[in-house]
Amino acid sequence: MSRIRFIRRAQKLGFPLQEIRDLLALRVDAEVSSGEVKKRAETKIVDIEAKIRTLQHMKETLVAIAAACDGCGPVSDCPILRALEADEDHG
Repeated sequence: MSRIRFIRRAQKLGFPLQEIRDLLALRVDAEVSSGEVKKRAETKIVDIEAKIRTLQHMKETLVAIAAACDGCGPVSDCPILRALEADEDHG
């Protein structure tokens, strides 16, 4: 049961199955130090921080384009749809 608990907890912390498989292998390798496990956790932290930055940028963009729409008028004039159609590099 502890193996299933380990897998579930690792998944909740953002580890994909391949990385969980690797962590389980490290668990039984007598030549691996806890430093290797810590390194993998720190790598996961960096990945999560990058995802947070990406999500924050997505949120800020959506807040800005949603604020530009008063919710009235025809859909053909919707500033949200226009923003989604816009070339990100030029508009």
